[in-house]
Amino acid sequence: MSAFFAFGLLACTGGAAAPGDDDPADSGVVNTDTSDTDTSDTDPADTDMLDTDDPADTAAAFCDGVPTLAYTNFGEGFLRENCQGCHASTAPDRYDAPEDVFFDTVEDAWAWSARILARSTGEDPSMPPQGGVTADDRTRLEWWLRCGTPGT
Repeated sequence: MSAFFAFGLLACTGGAAAPGDDDPADSGVVNTDTSDTDTSDTDPADTDMLDTDDPADTAAAFCDGVPTLAYTNFGEGFLRENCQGCHASTAPDRYDAPEDVFFDTVEDAWAWSARILARSTGEDPSMPPQGGVTADDRTRLEWWLRCGTPGT
């Protein structure tokens, strides 16, 4: 399912761009390269066979049937446990995390959502650098930030 999404694998070090920068690696843009897609199965319900020319259709199909996740029932705990050790504005040692990248509030998380997705989901996530996040929690993170209502 995540093979259709392009993700940047940039490290946590160095300067940070502003939320919403137009770096394609951070944009959550749908990958339209289907060279590794098995086309022998033509079931229209199969998300691997989506027409990726329309990102809205792809996003709708990805989000179809996923649980409703929000900051209050998932994001807050996930960020506190996995991200805020470096990405809290009050973290005593940010371990080279950019000073302007913090996830203290739901607004912060949504402002940085494209970059959180780019670094923390996909086939080879780079955040958190020490690992430890289950595949199920990474999937829930992707559902929350791709399918949830911004700001919730």
